[in-house]
Amino acid sequence: MSPDVYKLVHVAGLLMVFMSLGGLALHGINGGTKDSNGARRLTTLTYGIGLLLILLGGFGWLGATGMLSQGVPGWTWAKLAIWLTIGALLAVPAVKPELSRLVWFVAPALGVLAAWLARTKPF
Repeated sequence: MSPDVYKLVHVAGLLMVFMSLGGLALHGINGGTKDSNGARRLTTLTYGIGLLLILLGGFGWLGATGMLSQGVPGWTWAKLAIWLTIGALLAVPAVKPELSRLVWFVAPALGVLAAWLARTKPF
């Protein structure tokens, strides 16, 4: 499959994750709780599918471009750590709604860091 298809899958996953996380964070910022969120199932399902697409698209792209021939690059491990952190952010608005505003700002910052790593491949 073309590397461009994998990139598209990766970006689709990114959009799904950040849309879902933004919705959950905004719900928490507005004083909503886990029990009062009628769209919680939809947002968590979209979030999980988005994370899966990010993983599949990213590693598919690495394989399609031959970047995995010498093992997983260091910057990829850093991106995995960032995405594990972003994955864990899903629980914050449900467990500690008062931290939702922090999620609102931290998630995009982590996304920018992940994009920078992918673009510059510093290590």
